Amino acid sequence: MLLGGLLGLRHRLGRLFDDDLPPTRMTRAFHVALATLIVVNVSGVILESVDSINLRFGAVLWWLEQVSTTFFVIEYLARAWACVETHHGEYRHPLWGRLRYLRSFFALIDLAAILPAVLGMLGAGDLRTLRLLRLLRMLKLTRHAHIFALLWAVFRDEARSIGALLFILGLTLTISASLMYMIEAEAQPDGFSSIPAAMWWAIETLTTVGYGDLVPTTVLGKILGGAVTIIGVSAVALFTSVITVSFMDQLRLRREALQEAAKESLADGVLTKSELNAINQLGSRLGLPPADVHEAIVGTAREMGSLATCPHCGGLLAHVPLGLSRAPEEA
Repeated sequence: MLLGGLLGLRHRLGRLFDDDLPPTRMTRAFHVALATLIVVNVSGVILESVDSINLRFGAVLWWLEQVSTTFFVIEYLARAWACVETHHGEYRHPLWGRLRYLRSFFALIDLAAILPAVLGMLGAGDLRTLRLLRLLRMLKLTRHAHIFALLWAVFRDEARSIGALLFILGLTLTISASLMYMIEAEAQPDGFSSIPAAMWWAIETLTTVGYGDLVPTTVLGKILGGAVTIIGVSAVALFTSVITVSFMDQLRLRREALQEAAKESLADGVLTKSELNAINQLGSRLGLPPADVHEAIVGTAREMGSLATCPHCGGLLAHVPLGLSRAPEEA
């Protein structure tokens, strides 16, 4: 009886933690509660660095840290225990599957969330280091932020272009810093004392930040500084355009994939609730907002003539939201 109860609990936790399954009311509530706790905890870490606030509310912040750490530890252990229940079966083996899960990216993030408490128990005395590690808990929010998958796809597809731009920037940085050192070393021996010191000026100039703490004073130095500034503006504009174009291409490909899924679901002229949930889940995995999912369903339905539309305004006449046709078995 006890074993059956534990297996049932593990199965429910596995479904709760499995991001590839359709979201339920319980999973949504858990994700909102977890995100709220992370934001509150990180806010407490930030406020703790203010002496006046720490003196007045230090006890409250301490208890907040203990409660948060306890929850994160329980969550970490529960995920490691229930990972064998994932529907894709990647961690099915009771030993090697769990070890494989513990080496995964998000498991390492969960470990970082409880690492400050572990270091504290081991006698780590540098509170600033522990406070910095506690801020890593913000990374737990990326578990359910599918937009990061979209950004990663952009960087992956444009890796060669980005690498070429970084190489050009590094080459320009080295050459401009070396030339500025040769030109300004005598006029400003304290500021341009070496090529590495001149690289700080080059970084400020290439990124168009321009703090003004280190500027050329000679005529040749000013001419070189102007040329490096123009190169920096051009490089930033080129880098931005590459990322923007790739981002738009990724959005287009993902919207097309969503439309293809909608076409397959509407091929029989009926969109059931299970098919609608699958399309919504696909849109979420692709990092697309609900408006894009709605547009894909409505646009595909109109194109295929699966749903009735008003001849005057073009609006859907279907009763169920999101263009859901009522199938007899699921109405």
